[in-house]
Amino acid sequence: MSSRLCYPYNSPQTFNFSNMEDSVSRKLAGLIALLLLVLAVVSCGATAEVEPPTATSSPPTATEAPSSGQVVESVSSAQGATATPAPQEPAPTPVPEQPAPTDDTPPRVLPAVEFGEGLNFVFVQHARCAWDPFWCEVENGIQEAAADMAVNAHIWGPDSFDLAQVAALIDHAVAAGPDGLAVTITDLDQLRGPIQRAIDAGIPVVAYNVGGGPDADELPYLTYVGMDEEQAGYLSALRLAAVGGTQGVCINHQPGNAALEARCEGFVSAMEVSALPAETLNTTDDPAESQQMIADYYASNPDTDLFLTVGPNGAQALYAFLDETEPGPAAVYHGTFDLSEQVAAQIEAGTTHFAVEQQPFMQGYSALSTLMLKVRYGINPILPVTSTGPSFVDAEGLDFQADPNRSVTLAYVQSALCSWDSFWCTVEDGIYQAAADMSVTVNLRGRTSREDTSMATLIGQAASEGPDGLAITNTNPDEFRDPIQDALDAGIQVVAYNAGGGPLVDQVAYLTYLGLDQFWQYQGGYRGGLRLAEGGGNWAVCVNHGADEADLEARCDGFLAAMGENGIPADVLPVGPDAGLAQATIAEYFGTHPETDIVLTLGPAGSTPFYAFITEAGIGPDAVHHATFDLNPDIIGRIRDGTTLLAVDQQPFWQGYGSVQTLMLKVRYGIDPVLPVLPTGPSVVDQSNIDTVAGLYD
Repeated sequence: MSSRLCYPYNSPQTFNFSNMEDSVSRKLAGLIALLLLVLAVVSCGATAEVEPPTATSSPPTATEAPSSGQVVESVSSAQGATATPAPQEPAPTPVPEQPAPTDDTPPRVLPAVEFGEGLNFVFVQHARCAWDPFWCEVENGIQEAAADMAVNAHIWGPDSFDLAQVAALIDHAVAAGPDGLAVTITDLDQLRGPIQRAIDAGIPVVAYNVGGGPDADELPYLTYVGMDEEQAGYLSALRLAAVGGTQGVCINHQPGNAALEARCEGFVSAMEVSALPAETLNTTDDPAESQQMIADYYASNPDTDLFLTVGPNGAQALYAFLDETEPGPAAVYHGTFDLSEQVAAQIEAGTTHFAVEQQPFMQGYSALSTLMLKVRYGINPILPVTSTGPSFVDAEGLDFQADPNRSVTLAYVQSALCSWDSFWCTVEDGIYQAAADMSVTVNLRGRTSREDTSMATLIGQAASEGPDGLAITNTNPDEFRDPIQDALDAGIQVVAYNAGGGPLVDQVAYLTYLGLDQFWQYQGGYRGGLRLAEGGGNWAVCVNHGADEADLEARCDGFLAAMGENGIPADVLPVGPDAGLAQATIAEYFGTHPETDIVLTLGPAGSTPFYAFITEAGIGPDAVHHATFDLNPDIIGRIRDGTTLLAVDQQPFWQGYGSVQTLMLKVRYGIDPVLPVLPTGPSVVDQSNIDTVAGLYD
């Protein structure tokens, strides 16, 4: 289960996606821990009535679950108007014949394939709600997402823990040809072949609950949706160390379990950073035996006062030790993984400071929504690990009751509107599509022109209406900090989208930021530059239409770094926002630098005058290799005709859609986003995928 997830907050630098997990995970862990320890978590605000979503079948429960190995389907029509129509779906897939068992393969009953109209996703799990209650929440998340997004979800799993059966089920799914496949990668060696066959068949694949991410697993699936186990242990240690204590121990009741060992490794590592001694105590799954081992350990290490247990079994043994040992530890600082009734009672009693939740509902919900966004809208997840944990549940969070029918009203405040800036039409399409899918009410307002300076006032007005959630484009963190804090103090959940740096950088405790911050802006310029440099070049220029904007400067910095790595001299050319003056400036630059054959523009404000210049000058695509940021109909046409090699897309539809989903999950289910920044780009759009993406910009 362990896979490092990292988000660097240092200055922009060259980013290697193949080794991102190893390079800076410790830095991310400390920074996220700081957010968790210092910034307050706000509660939900008032709600307003809306029509709740419906489903044709109820999610399974621990006592009323479908038989393992059978098809589970959730089909629901999204309510409300559809902002962006989905493409025509394929006809239902014929049921493939079940393979006959060989002499060395035990006979297995594979589920009948009954694909309905619309999108059909298959989820292959190594466990099921019917025989492991943990999975009821995962399957509930899948079912609720299927109902929200009008998708047929088919959940398959063995009747008991049987990885050979899991592999057979994946191959069975591949033969059926679903629109998407989600898998729990419990044993990489055994499941690698079936997963690769799915990918080779053109089926989008995500991993959930168990996996390392496509880089760590060396499989080109989309992303892993789950918890980084080592990071969870690391953050748990920092949280315990912050409340007191002098010496720590991580109690592992299942030695040999890679996930639990990773939790303890993270704990010991963070304790070392905190200059506190710590080690791992390996016990057993037997509570009585484990209790005695803890007692023996404490007798030899009486200064131990920081305890981390990696699951309810270990917590149960620790509680028994504390109850029966006289004298016990003078002070106990305890954290554990996963909630149980016993753990919740000990949190209320003050013995346990927190439980680490991997948010299994979110694992199921996000796995399905990731596949849906890819198949319907061509939206690619950016991170190899889409983290669902750790989320820390303390005494204040125990009383929250999830309610899928809870009404949700959201207020949106944008720095621009579709009515006068076409880029925002795609963002707004994402907002309204998500609102329709999830039966959420959205009230959107924004500046009336580029000269309008009323954003702070608009944020205050939106918050005064008492919505459940507030989404803003945080273009000026210093000016907006106070109105955002006022909203948080009123119990309103807040996210930033499209513009912002995340709660750490912006220094205000909103939930998360969805978009490109400066680090990812830099990566967009860097990745675009690498593609442009593949064929070599004589001279390169980054045309910057907003030289005083930090995000645009970061794009050029990344481009310059890519050119430098390839030995291509490069410049930055400031042109300003006026299209006529920009065209003249570009023409003058080419007059003094006729060897220029690589050009990066930073958006339509730069690409439009560049296209006008090359048209007037008679310069064809063979003479100049061009890339740009963002998409509009003009840029889409230029990619299709070969004038532009690629566009670096920040996926604005996802910024709108994801911000609604994030707020909805928080208000209805108490789900916390884990990362301070959820990057929606950079995603590269070229001739290979332009037809899939273009529909979002019509």
